[in-house]
Amino acid sequence: MKDSRSLELYLVTDRSLAAGRDLEQIVAEAVKGGVTMVQLREKDCPTPRFIELGRRMMELLRPSGIPLIINDNVEVALAVGANGVHIGQSDMPYWKCRQMLGKDAIIGLSIENFEQLEQANRMDVNYVAASPVFATPTKTDTARPWGLDGLREFVKRSVHPVVAIGGMNSHTAAGVMECGVAGIAVVSDIICAPDPSQAATTLKRITSRRMPTVLTIAGSDSGGGAGIQADIKAIQATGSYAASAITAVTVQNTLGVQDVFPIPVETVRAQIRAVCSDLEPDAIKIGMLANGTLVQAVAETLKEISATGNIVLDPVMVATSGDRLLENDAVHQLLNVLAPMARVITPNIDEAVILAGTQIYSQKELAGVGRMLSRRISSRDGRPVSVLMKAGHLDDSTLIDCFYNAEEDHFIEMPSRRINTPNTHGTGCTMSSAFASYLAQGMGLDDAAQAAKQYISAAIEAGARYRMGHGHGPVDHFFMLHRNTQR
Repeated sequence: MKDSRSLELYLVTDRSLAAGRDLEQIVAEAVKGGVTMVQLREKDCPTPRFIELGRRMMELLRPSGIPLIINDNVEVALAVGANGVHIGQSDMPYWKCRQMLGKDAIIGLSIENFEQLEQANRMDVNYVAASPVFATPTKTDTARPWGLDGLREFVKRSVHPVVAIGGMNSHTAAGVMECGVAGIAVVSDIICAPDPSQAATTLKRITSRRMPTVLTIAGSDSGGGAGIQADIKAIQATGSYAASAITAVTVQNTLGVQDVFPIPVETVRAQIRAVCSDLEPDAIKIGMLANGTLVQAVAETLKEISATGNIVLDPVMVATSGDRLLENDAVHQLLNVLAPMARVITPNIDEAVILAGTQIYSQKELAGVGRMLSRRISSRDGRPVSVLMKAGHLDDSTLIDCFYNAEEDHFIEMPSRRINTPNTHGTGCTMSSAFASYLAQGMGLDDAAQAAKQYISAAIEAGARYRMGHGHGPVDHFFMLHRNTQR
């Protein structure tokens, strides 16, 4: 085994947990979510059926280069051309497996005590599995669980990469990875999940030891309150890592925008490609694009790289100061080319009026306009696009943002009191970036919308105590840090 990173997120199948769902579909979705190796485990399956299933699984995994391991059946492994086998202490002896499969096959061995580990250290197995780390209902015929202390000692003594198995899930994975294992073997947390892809994504983020990552594609604000600067602050403050692709440089401060200089289209494309090819963003936030050429270029580039489905589009058209930030001829392209690629769009009242082509006079109209806008966008390819209608431009004393979850066809009203402050510059950028950040962390749409609302409300309230500049000042993106400092 040339690269132990294949062990990072190791899926072990169990058809009895699939609740009648197609096992191949579950594995395919898990692979999309980041599974790095698959073990086909069929304890009570006749050999011909096992071979048939193994061959289909090989066809499924071959394009992605993900190894297929057969549990405790060398005959099946040879018949399907699998990458290797996993054996336990009572299965075929290791030396015989190696003799039959050859030197290039991956062979893993379950270890239940330190005596077995010492023996394994003298073998050329490719990995050993500490089994079980925690008690688990999927394997009841196992030895006493290792626990975290035992696992640390196991890793210290082993000369081979170690996989942890038994009780592995999103709650236990972080502590297990800190013990120094190469990866975790997961069964029920993926097989039983309503969305195996999302379950795998959540686990992969833990096993790869990477922060949830958001790419923001937007313009720069020299005053620091909106645009890329606000996006980066909001993304980092809400617990994700922020990368950026700058679309334009604006000359502005709290009093307004003095000038806009679009970045060359190929430079924008190159920034997006560079970030996505290396950092693999879990979500993308799109803000100011300035003109139709940039809108088209961003859409084409995101299609080219098969970007994440977690795209939050903030259709920035007018700054808080009233300055126009999107050329009129670009609105059509934004609505027809880019918006259908988004999972969520987050217009304020003025932007929703332009996109929907209808006036909005009161709070009670937000739900209807949000659904209408969603259907107008989504109908182009059938993909649902949810809409967060931001109510800040209405005059009501209580602000009630309205989120239309198009994926589940329901509304959520999110109220907050209006804060009497001029420091509202960049609120739209901040809220949409927080929304993207929470989606990147694996939250569902409703939870991410509500978390973003709570974050921006608190940031506005905290920012009201400051006086920054002579116009519309910024919110306090790092209010939690400032609260702790002031105690």
